[in-house]
Amino acid sequence: MKYCLPTLSNLYLSTDFLPNYGFFLPLKIQHSAQYFSSTPYLRLRKKCYSVASNSSTSFRRTTNYQPSSWNDSQIQTLNTTTFTGDVHEKRREKLKEDVKRLIKEKSFADQLKLFDSLQKLGVAYHFEDEIKYLLNLMKYSEEKLRMEFTEDVNFKALYFRLSRERGFEVSKDLLVKSYKDEKGCFKPCVFHDIKGLLSLYEASFLSMDGEDEIDEAKEFALKHLNDCMRSNSLTNPALAKHIALALELPLHHRIQKLQAPMFIEHARNMKELDVDPILLEFAQLDFNMTQNIYNKELKEITRWWTKISNLAGGELSFAREWPVESYFLAVGVAMEPRFSTCRKEFAKAICFINVVDDIYDIYGSLDELQLFTDAIERWDFSTSKSLPEYMKICLSELFNTMNSLACKIMEEKGLNILPYLKRAWLDLCKAYMVEVRWYYNGYCPTFAEYLDNAWISVAAPLGSVMTLCLSENLTNLSLEGFDFYPSIIRQSSIIFRLYNDLGTSKGELRRGDVSKSLQCYMKEKHVSELEAQKCMKSIINKCWKELNREWIKASRYEETFKMVAINLPRVAHLFYLQSNDENVVELNLEKMNDYVISLFFKPITLKEG
Repeated sequence: MKYCLPTLSNLYLSTDFLPNYGFFLPLKIQHSAQYFSSTPYLRLRKKCYSVASNSSTSFRRTTNYQPSSWNDSQIQTLNTTTFTGDVHEKRREKLKEDVKRLIKEKSFADQLKLFDSLQKLGVAYHFEDEIKYLLNLMKYSEEKLRMEFTEDVNFKALYFRLSRERGFEVSKDLLVKSYKDEKGCFKPCVFHDIKGLLSLYEASFLSMDGEDEIDEAKEFALKHLNDCMRSNSLTNPALAKHIALALELPLHHRIQKLQAPMFIEHARNMKELDVDPILLEFAQLDFNMTQNIYNKELKEITRWWTKISNLAGGELSFAREWPVESYFLAVGVAMEPRFSTCRKEFAKAICFINVVDDIYDIYGSLDELQLFTDAIERWDFSTSKSLPEYMKICLSELFNTMNSLACKIMEEKGLNILPYLKRAWLDLCKAYMVEVRWYYNGYCPTFAEYLDNAWISVAAPLGSVMTLCLSENLTNLSLEGFDFYPSIIRQSSIIFRLYNDLGTSKGELRRGDVSKSLQCYMKEKHVSELEAQKCMKSIINKCWKELNREWIKASRYEETFKMVAINLPRVAHLFYLQSNDENVVELNLEKMNDYVISLFFKPITLKEG
């Protein structure tokens, strides 16, 4: 069988995309069709390869990954014509203005409750300017707030959480003094304030390292909330539901748009939530209109990947082909409609990450993998002649996708992002190569050795570079000032890595993969699996605290870059859910499929509150 790689006649590629060719040529030379039709790269892309590989496959390991639940044929049937057009746009704009009016009419306390509802319903991004403006006003009135709301734990905890989520520096004392007296004891009024305890528990997840009093408050609130749930003493079903959701996963660890359908349903069915009908209609309409955008993008991604898969003729069949799941993750890190390009390019990168990861983890031989890594370092397809066909296909499609993206950014912004993309892919492949050598040498690294490499091999740093390069306000200054890799990305990556290991390490070991964090820690410390799991959870909590601190310090970074840093761990919390045993975390594909159905397949039936 033959397959022919597609040409890029509709794209302009410069010779910078061929390694070692130097800098970009002048734009008028780049835009010469005659020049580009004769470039070695375009000639390469027209070449046909034989899929019948001559490489031996006797040594190949096999995977036991579950196949994707979705295929391109299913996705192409998605309806993307409803909730479009002027009628819906005008109605949404009218409702949006009505919500802004509601914000202005309310008191400080009611404004905070409204902001909280906006987040839960997945529409806060429409009102970030209003939210930040009013929270900033409150910040300069903190002393007044302390005096006016002395006994109101719910108000102060809500203000604390909403402010820190937006990068405002808010003293822990504002929160601590809401529930402790001058002697450092919990105020009697707190014990029976269930709403206040819930708000305090949610706020505690915004703590930073060294804020031990907030950790104490979390334990205090957790105990009393669990007691309430066990005793069935709550008469308010809506409050009981929110407590159950908080104990399952706090708001700070949730992704707003993914959770919106659930909170919309609760708001419609539980009148105790007291959500304004205007806000509820706005949230329902906005979700459906955004779902249309997602579905159009998802169709594009699955068509793109299906074309690659078909051209590969089965050579990549050993690897995870999960375009829907990849796009789902991309939505998780960049949910706002305006980040369309970021989502699509991020999803494409994840598709390649899955394949490259499986090449290193499962399929490639040591010699092949070294040659593959060398080819990535040179970013030169001509160095891949000695590679087996499946690697050639992967490299060709990867180079083409990244080069095309770099070309697009050069045309639109005059910025050369290719060196940053190349560096990030090389860092990832070198990290994979370290793990390969550990495997072939039968070496179990120390936990510190493992984690120092694994936070890169989880591919979150590559994702952060992708989003930096796709930032709306990207400048040459922000590119040149980028540090491979800042602390905010390291903390985010460690959380993702440890949750990944907790959820998948047993399956990966059965496939013959290298020891993961749990096994490394157990061997080094001579402890049980349960003790190792507790340690991983403790490290995750510590990294969240550091991530919270870095988030507040991260004003110098581009918005999309910050967004990915905070959302990647949230995606991990969804992918790798706790089971009934609080110390056991597992990859829950069934739950992820439920989210996919909710986000892409099920519009919300419009209904007034």
